[in-house]
Amino acid sequence: MNARLIISASSELILSFFIRDFNVDKIRVEKRNHRRLSNSIFVGKIRRIAKELNGVFLDIGLEREAYLPYKGIKNGDEEQECSIPSVGSYMLVQVKREPVGDKGAKVSCKVSLPGRFIVYLPNSRGVFLSGKLDKSMKERFESMLMPHLESDGVIVRTSALLARKEDIITELKKFQSMWKKLLKKVPKNSVGLVYEDFPQYIEIIRDNWSSIDEVVIDDPELWERVASFLEDFYPEMLTRVRYVKEIEVFLKRYEIDKVLNRIFNKYVWLNGGGFLVIEETEAMTVIDVNSGSGSGDSLEENALRTNLEAVEEIAKQVKLRDLGGIIVIDFIDMKNKRNKDLVVDKLKKAFEDESSKVKIYGITNLGLLEMTRKKETRSITKQLSVACPYCRGKSFIKSPEFVVYEIEKELEYLKGKKVELRVNPALKEQVENFIHRNRLGSWIILKEECDAPLDYYEMTYVG
Repeated sequence: MNARLIISASSELILSFFIRDFNVDKIRVEKRNHRRLSNSIFVGKIRRIAKELNGVFLDIGLEREAYLPYKGIKNGDEEQECSIPSVGSYMLVQVKREPVGDKGAKVSCKVSLPGRFIVYLPNSRGVFLSGKLDKSMKERFESMLMPHLESDGVIVRTSALLARKEDIITELKKFQSMWKKLLKKVPKNSVGLVYEDFPQYIEIIRDNWSSIDEVVIDDPELWERVASFLEDFYPEMLTRVRYVKEIEVFLKRYEIDKVLNRIFNKYVWLNGGGFLVIEETEAMTVIDVNSGSGSGDSLEENALRTNLEAVEEIAKQVKLRDLGGIIVIDFIDMKNKRNKDLVVDKLKKAFEDESSKVKIYGITNLGLLEMTRKKETRSITKQLSVACPYCRGKSFIKSPEFVVYEIEKELEYLKGKKVELRVNPALKEQVENFIHRNRLGSWIILKEECDAPLDYYEMTYVG
């Protein structure tokens, strides 16, 4: 064990920092007093069937309709196996991806509830193993668990290897009892939330309980909630939870302020002199690997060295920023197939701990590596930022020359009429020069708009 969880809250936000070997390994952000949507269970009413999308849209009580792929269509890494009732009927679904932008939630009819030793599957029959467990263990766990299963199933987690049989069976019985109680509470003719998943700071504890040395919390309300959860599920961890008034000591010790600043930077430098450029778009995340000063005997050797170094940093940044969906990596071009395989294999190993949520498809003919990472919500950077008021979220602004061009063309329609022209102070000198050169001062009143975007201008006819 060499890990610590720091939970720091304000009146509006809860930030969780999972520290492993003195490095920030994971950051999670959630709004205080907001419902957890990801992995929560809803009753939904089918509004329409979209055959062209091989799915249906449901009202689950949120602002936008949720999308459910039906049988035979992939939902992330899961194959849908539920038959879809008719329009107007109700069904239980679990949110697999929260609403993002104009898109509604993506849901699944295959519910999964993670526990300490197992992941409970109320709608799937059988015993399955975590990707980290050897397949030879399947028979052992099947003989242990199958007699206690009804029409449900489980995924055996790695932590079950060191658990007693009685403890695993007890957890299964708890889930079965909870599910039966939940089904009794499900309304017959209304939509909405029926089971809310635990907050993300508790999720981190649930998934890493065996390695966490200490949980430090600076909010008494959250401390009580964590203590209550541990009392029910991990009582031996209660002594590891600490409430502190001044969490700044821990934030400084692990340089968390620097880590937070770095995740906003699209440039990430490598020790060998190369650097990454990380760009998030609506469709995908693009990562460009750039070389530094060469120190090898050839271009191929330099490319391999930089690419292998980049792999470690890419895995770190993807996890830290919680980047999801499609990720395309433009590595430095290599000709040797063996070198390409070395880079792909190292990337797979770097994401070994996330094998259930990451798929790596290799390098294309264009030299781009394609991968996907299960996306449940927006990245940490997106959650902690807003669109820039200066560029209006475009990540660029118009050049002063282009703004003057637009002003000039618009003035052609108003020539001879007195107008008031308002611009950002950064544009004032250039616009004044334009007015002076063209002798327009008699009918243009130039004013500054200090709080406006840098490429802003506005004209008003004043008679």
